[in-house]
Amino acid sequence: MPVTMEQVRAALTPEEPDYEQAAQLGPEALPHLEGLVGETDALLASKATYLVSLIEDPHSANILRRAAASDRAQVRAAAAGGASNLSPSAASDVLEPLLNDRDVSVRKVALKSVPEEASSGLQATVQSLSEADSNPAIRKLSSRVADRLRRD
Repeated sequence: MPVTMEQVRAALTPEEPDYEQAAQLGPEALPHLEGLVGETDALLASKATYLVSLIEDPHSANILRRAAASDRAQVRAAAAGGASNLSPSAASDVLEPLLNDRDVSVRKVALKSVPEEASSGLQATVQSLSEADSNPAIRKLSSRVADRLRRD
């Protein structure tokens, strides 16, 4: 049975959506979610972005990469958080630009989502942040992440 936009919106309407249940809509919901990621309502767009990350489909990573380029920090942060639900290589692709985001909160969420098997490029970016980020809290967090990556 096809998934409708109304079903997708209904799943995302609660203040705290049941993402596990909403993910059961499956890949058929992705075209609707992709449209919602660009929605003017930043809260709805960020909820849609995170839900995309929970749907196992190759297209999910593409949608998250687009969300990572949003001009709204809330959506970029949702893409960063959602990256933790992707494969390490897909997560690395989504997180690479977010680690250099102009918004400190986006960088923080991105650092917390760095996978154990991060790409060498992502590892280098984390190391660079630990040495040169303008925010002391980000330098400290990235240093901890870099240490974790070296141990793995």
